[in-house]
Amino acid sequence: MEYDIKQIDYKIGYKEQIVLCLGFFDCVHRGHNALIQRARLFAKIEGAKCAVFTFCFSPFAALNKDSKEIFTYEERVIRLWQLGVDIVVKAEPDKKFFSTDADSFLDVLFEKFNISTVIAGSDYTYGAGAKGNADTLKKYCRDKGVDCYIVDMVEYAQGRKIASREIREMVKAGEIEKINALLPLPYIVAGKVVRGRHDGTTIGTPTANIDIPDEKLPVASGVYDTDVIVDGVRLRAVTNVGEHPTFDDSHYNVESYILHWNKDIYGKFIVVEFIKRLRDVKKFDTKEELSAQIAKDAEKVLRR
Repeated sequence: MEYDIKQIDYKIGYKEQIVLCLGFFDCVHRGHNALIQRARLFAKIEGAKCAVFTFCFSPFAALNKDSKEIFTYEERVIRLWQLGVDIVVKAEPDKKFFSTDADSFLDVLFEKFNISTVIAGSDYTYGAGAKGNADTLKKYCRDKGVDCYIVDMVEYAQGRKIASREIREMVKAGEIEKINALLPLPYIVAGKVVRGRHDGTTIGTPTANIDIPDEKLPVASGVYDTDVIVDGVRLRAVTNVGEHPTFDDSHYNVESYILHWNKDIYGKFIVVEFIKRLRDVKKFDTKEELSAQIAKDAEKVLRR
């Protein structure tokens, strides 16, 4: 699947005028989207491109944190493209990057890019030791003669701001409908289809399998109502996440039975959008029992 979005290293730069959103955008939640849509508006007014800064792989190892990404870099790129972003400004989040002081980080951005406006959230921090913040960013931009807009965090309930840490816990619990209420678009898992056990084919439910990269926070095991996007086509699917106890297979992956679809998609890049959780993963005594349950799951998906 191809996305019409430029991906540019922040040390290389870009000559055309941009409105730049600063942050991590780890799961591109509704708060992040508030920044993006404001940037798109300013970009349209100024005749500029809408750009978003993010990391091109997980930053947690360099920060000595035992955490995983909600969305991989590739998934973030997909989501940013879907939300109308023109350019992804990417940086390698290694120890050298995180030892760069706040002003030096901004110096590189302003030297390499033609920035007309900067937009960030009120909780944004940057530079070694997170010493840069919204106030220092506004002062830096003011000294450069560049507009800077700081956007308040978005609330999802009275006094409760949307935060990635809460979404992280929802992912671990498989609370898809709660997650989706905090995202502008459904939670996704994306990747290339790999060859599986072929057990699905033997019971009349061939599946598309995706292995989850180590850096991605795995969603809780379960069976989910999903949409699968392949070659730009959106199709409904029943997706098993986790192990496959009926076949004594403990390998964790994302396995989608795409309804009314029989084309060979091995090696293709697909996006699985999660709509709701249907049930727990269960060990069935026979393949026939499993097939009957999948048929019931498919009926629920088709009635959506």
